[in-house]
Amino acid sequence: MLPAPDAEVRLGDCLDIMRDMMSACVDLVYVDPPFFTQKVHELHTRDRTRAFAFADLWASQEEYAAFLFDRLREIHRLLSAKGSLFFHCDRNATHIARLLLDDIFGSDNFRAEIIWHYRRWSNSHRGLLPAHQTIYYYSKSDEFTFNAVRVEYSPATNVDQLLQRRERDEFNKSVYQRDDDGNVVPNGRKTGVPLGDVWDIPYLNPKAKERTGYPTQKPILLLQRIIEMSTNEEDMVLDPFCGSGTTLVAARLLNRRSMGIDVSEDAIQLTRRRLADPIRSDSLLLAMACPFTLPRRKCRIRRSGFGSFPERSSLYADSQRRMIVRAVSRAAGSSSGCLPPA
Repeated sequence: MLPAPDAEVRLGDCLDIMRDMMSACVDLVYVDPPFFTQKVHELHTRDRTRAFAFADLWASQEEYAAFLFDRLREIHRLLSAKGSLFFHCDRNATHIARLLLDDIFGSDNFRAEIIWHYRRWSNSHRGLLPAHQTIYYYSKSDEFTFNAVRVEYSPATNVDQLLQRRERDEFNKSVYQRDDDGNVVPNGRKTGVPLGDVWDIPYLNPKAKERTGYPTQKPILLLQRIIEMSTNEEDMVLDPFCGSGTTLVAARLLNRRSMGIDVSEDAIQLTRRRLADPIRSDSLLLAMACPFTLPRRKCRIRRSGFGSFPERSSLYADSQRRMIVRAVSRAAGSSSGCLPPA
């Protein structure tokens, strides 16, 4: 078994700590700062024996913007030429964050506005139910690391076109190509569609195994997708507002080095406990949301109280087989000759 990659946890203001770090020493920074909610966030652990809390209170938008500006400027200095920044925010501060990020990183280095979409139970709020948060994706330069991520086809996708080879007939009409026995010729192995900028990843429910009771905790799957997409093994990942330590746990699971900073002693202790025993929630929804990358990797799902779920690669292979059988049957009246035996 390979040794766990290095993970350093530091207590203090991230601005002070980052100022003492060498330039270009980090390959990915995930920033999940206070969201300018003007609230005190507090949540208890499941057994109600401990509460975690932090204040997100500001005198003005100008004070909040100045707080972010100083730290983003240091983050830009710390990033290597191949590095990327993912800045997490919601509707309270997207307008502030985008202006600051364009100013510091340059609009030419803006890569994407990622929408993390999730489903939540309805409440008494009058109006549209908030069901997404925003992650701004910037790079330090044009040399940024990017690993292709592909996801399953939409149920509305025309699988006939995708999974069967076509050719032109004597009337120059596109038709399905057939072999000498009249069987439709498959169009090779398909690897899904490129990941888009709307990510459907379930929100952590109150009974999720990885839930710690820390307010604003993000699911490990969300951070795994960001880290796997924008770094390689042994790269350095920094989270200057590490909170419950999700970024560091995800980095460890993906064999990346990491560093987390937080002003809360409770957050630092929680992060260290999670690093000692990394846990990712078991959920069929999480399994179906797990992407496959090139080269493809299996996303193993542990046993849960509802039994064992298959590996993500098996789920994909089975669904693809069913789609191919249906498509070929419609076109040729038979699936023989196109697929290996089950």
